[in-house]
Amino acid sequence: MTHSISQNHPKTCRVHRQSGAALIAVLALLLLSLMAVMGAFRVANLNESMLGSTSDYSRAFAAAEALMRDAEMDIEGRRPPYTNQVDGNIGLPCRPDPETSTTSIKSMDGYLGCRNAAAANTPWFPKSNEDFDSVTDIVAANNADLRCKEGICAPLTTTALANLENDLVNMTPLGATYGQFTRKNTFDADPGVSSNPILSPGDGVARGWYWVEIFRYNVNTPAFGAAIPTEKKPFVFRITVVALGLKPGTRVVLRSVVVPFPKPPV
Repeated sequence: MTHSISQNHPKTCRVHRQSGAALIAVLALLLLSLMAVMGAFRVANLNESMLGSTSDYSRAFAAAEALMRDAEMDIEGRRPPYTNQVDGNIGLPCRPDPETSTTSIKSMDGYLGCRNAAAANTPWFPKSNEDFDSVTDIVAANNADLRCKEGICAPLTTTALANLENDLVNMTPLGATYGQFTRKNTFDADPGVSSNPILSPGDGVARGWYWVEIFRYNVNTPAFGAAIPTEKKPFVFRITVVALGLKPGTRVVLRSVVVPFPKPPV
């Protein structure tokens, strides 16, 4: 009987050792599987976040481009359709008379392009040196430091507002929003932007603005690389557009230079 016990005892110990090794192996496999699942989950979340950020940036970029076109229309004082009119200009006026007209080329009384120059303390885009001086006085009286009002700025130097997008707290109240001057009812008149929440915010909070800096042409302005204006209307306009996305940190900044009265080629 004693001999039988001595033979069975080692087998019993061996069975216990094999059961413990199997448990460790199972736990290791479970841990690896859990790590794989968590990794896949993190990758999926990262991909979703990247897709959302890309979509938000694309939406902000489209809004910025629309704002740029709107600022250019504001400067030109014309709006679509861009067809030759009997007055020799291209495109209908921003404020036709009557207001509902889609063919009339007659502007409303007091308006120079898209701006009501007859209204007190309201800036407009200058057509002459006298206009330039008057508009400069208006924007300087509104804000002596930044020298802007309703999207029109008259800085003392070409570098004063070169980085205005980094001071949105102070600049956005001085900017112009989409359709503010080119259309009376932005979203009814331009249904193409109604699906962009940056240009047609449901919460009423503006997320896009433009500013137009007006300069009288001199030896400092050729750095813009734009065409040379005429001597009678020597103006160079620099447009800055900022569109903020719906996600924190999404921002698009665009710049353009417009010479509305270029000198004809020789």
